[in-house]
Amino acid sequence: MTDQRISRDLALEQIRHHLQAHAPQTQTVHVTEALALVCARDLFAAHSSPVLPKSNVDGFALDSQATLGASPETPASFGITGEIRPSSNSVTPLAAGQAVVMLTGGQLPDGADCVVASEDAEVIGGRLVLKNELSPSLHVCPAGCDIKAGSRVIRRGEDFTPAVLATLAVSGIMHVEAYLPPKTCVLAIGNELASLNAGDDAGDEDGRIPADNLLLAAGLLRLRGIDKVHSEVCANGLEHIATRLRETTDCDCIVTTGGTGPGQRDFILRAASLAGFTPLFSGVALTPGKSFFAAVRDRTILFALPGTPWAVFALMHALVLPAVCWLRGRTLPVPSPVLTRPLVMPPLAQPGWEKLVPCTIAPHGSELHATPLLDRTRETRRDMIEAQGLLIVSGLEEPGELLPMIPIWEHRRGHRFD
Repeated sequence: MTDQRISRDLALEQIRHHLQAHAPQTQTVHVTEALALVCARDLFAAHSSPVLPKSNVDGFALDSQATLGASPETPASFGITGEIRPSSNSVTPLAAGQAVVMLTGGQLPDGADCVVASEDAEVIGGRLVLKNELSPSLHVCPAGCDIKAGSRVIRRGEDFTPAVLATLAVSGIMHVEAYLPPKTCVLAIGNELASLNAGDDAGDEDGRIPADNLLLAAGLLRLRGIDKVHSEVCANGLEHIATRLRETTDCDCIVTTGGTGPGQRDFILRAASLAGFTPLFSGVALTPGKSFFAAVRDRTILFALPGTPWAVFALMHALVLPAVCWLRGRTLPVPSPVLTRPLVMPPLAQPGWEKLVPCTIAPHGSELHATPLLDRTRETRRDMIEAQGLLIVSGLEEPGELLPMIPIWEHRRGHRFD
């Protein structure tokens, strides 16, 4: 470990390297329980869907060859026999000169290759009368038109979405192997902080303030697919923090807020060492976030954030949330910065550093235009509420140059970045 601050890119690389060496565990789950989990191995359709040709309308199935030459003057006529429903278990082959009533989703019988829709059919004297020729495959879903046997439905490292799960089920896959979601804990460090348990008042008679960082950090984790996040206030004392970190032996990821500075009351780095953690890095050349560090103990990774809400917000998006993708088993590409054109160039960072600047975005032709939120006279919480991205500003940009931007996923407002 070195005391030299490293770049944001190098910090992400060191985090990714550790997480690759400690791949998440897997479990086999039913497709009804796999939503928002990450696939642990490539999955392919076990059989085609539909297995056999089916009708996609209500109407009559018949052999299109028997309609050749049909016209208003010389119509083709067919006897009507039986009815085929989607639930029909056995389908009798269709005899020459016959048609069968079809309901949408019903399996086409042998001897039929097309379906005439009910609204286009005319029944006279109990017989189907057609006054025009029909083309083969009319209103027919061929076998495999939804998905063909052997087609890859999902790759390892991709999220199980509703569309993927529905496709797996209809193609014969009812159980899947998924990565276990990481067990995550958020600790807000500070003697001035009050618990946010349901039913508690916001603060108390001692003047303590609500631990809003718990809502901020834990909420962002939940939005990224970690549905269960334990969060609590931790007293700001070396032994208090070290003891709580020692107790979190079953966590894959711990996020702390507060206590990262150089002051005498900033204990998190020493407490992490006492609890058995080894730092990956001890600071980042980033504003905000110069005191941010990550540490590891076996497979557990600790992200120590400053206590100011803006720093928590920015660092969660810049460093912690990309790591959450890897913790969940996501493979590349994970959501990453996109290029935008700032309408106003923000103040540059000092040489060798980067600065995160909140912005709003709007499409402009093939580009995204970014408006930095630079008004320091307004309420600071507005930046977090309204920001749609974080511009990454270094000390090297020229006016009018494109800048990388970290998208704020929950504020995409119709734009796709992932």
